[in-house]
Amino acid sequence: MPILAVLLLLQTPAPAPAPPPAVTLAAKPDPVALARIALTTPFPVHLGSVGPREVREALFGIRSLHDRPFTFRLLDLSLGLSLDEAQLSEAMKPGEVRMLRIKVDPTGLEGFIKGALRLGTDDPSQPQYILRYDMAVRPEVTVDSARKSLGEVAPHESPEIHFRFLREGGDPLKLTLAGEVPVHLTTELVHEGPSADLRLTLHPNRLSPGTTAGLEVLKVATNGPKQPLFTLYLDWRLATPVVPVPSRVVFSDLKTTLLGLELTARDGKPFRILSAEVHGKGFQLLDTPGPESSRQVLRIRRTGTTPEAMLEVQCSSMAEPLKVPLRFLDPKARPAKAIIPPAVVDEHHPH
Repeated sequence: MPILAVLLLLQTPAPAPAPPPAVTLAAKPDPVALARIALTTPFPVHLGSVGPREVREALFGIRSLHDRPFTFRLLDLSLGLSLDEAQLSEAMKPGEVRMLRIKVDPTGLEGFIKGALRLGTDDPSQPQYILRYDMAVRPEVTVDSARKSLGEVAPHESPEIHFRFLREGGDPLKLTLAGEVPVHLTTELVHEGPSADLRLTLHPNRLSPGTTAGLEVLKVATNGPKQPLFTLYLDWRLATPVVPVPSRVVFSDLKTTLLGLELTARDGKPFRILSAEVHGKGFQLLDTPGPESSRQVLRIRRTGTTPEAMLEVQCSSMAEPLKVPLRFLDPKARPAKAIIPPAVVDEHHPH
């Protein structure tokens, strides 16, 4: 039986091979219809820089490439555009060139703007065309510069600088200062219709001792609807005939009890220290005025834990004494913790 079964299996015909899978041919896309118009003006139309209320006109030159007359109709417009549809009332003849005039009103817009109008046609193969334009709408309120510098200022000077604002469109401009102004600055606002000036004057004699430079930050509010607030910056440097380095002598740890103050003539010419005195306790001046020199060093010793004092140095090249703050920052001192009031418990709802 086993041998007979093997013979029967050998005589069984092999199964027919499976037919190859059918190949599905992709449908060919419909051919793209040829354009029926050509533009004779640059595309898109660039209007460039436009004032916030400056109404402009965009021109689109259109040439018909159709072999028969056809008509346009307006489908859609971007914000600020208007079109006299009488320009579309007559059909365009084959080969005709027509200038389409679009009114562009930027009111309410700001920055770089892209827009378009969409035209429909009576040609089913090309039902619509889109004509595009762009422009940069200037802000209504501007300032000549958001950051200015007084440069080097002598202690006896009181320099003035102006920030000039302009409102485009003809409406009156109104400025107000938002926030506090430091005591060493005086301000004046001068309005002239659509323009206004913020005038700042620096008074070095009002500066805190040890202040040698500054960056003033001022907030100015306007009545411009899209520019309600400006941030202005003014930097300056105090130029004293004798430059102290550092401008403040600070002891920041318990181990340091001796520091030096270097005095250098700005113009490089020798000067004499007429007097030097510490006003306050906790600090001691170790050096007495020496001979005339363009560079001199004074040593200051900390004798206690007094937090501050003032060193006044009268130099031959300065009308007023040079004031150098002396500070001791005790590393053991800790800021007082805020006292948090206990929570109020509702006695009518016990826990």
